Amino acid sequence: MRNWLLVGLLAGLALATGCATVTRTSKENLNMYRSIAELDVLEIGDDWNLIWLADHQTRLTKWRTR
Repeated sequence: MRNWLLVGLLAGLALATGCATVTRTSKENLNMYRSIAELDVLEIGDDWNLIWLADHQTRLTKWRTR
């Protein structure tokens, strides 16, 4: 009886995990991080212009609104 209880407990734990597994491979994670880094590099110019007030932060008015 004790053996059946142990087997049932282990089977229940194995079935209760659900979708608790890795959903992406390491290559997919690397590609995701690479694309995020590429987008950050592309936005550096815009951030630099915003820091030095070289560009309007909005196109709705011709006056600086900071």
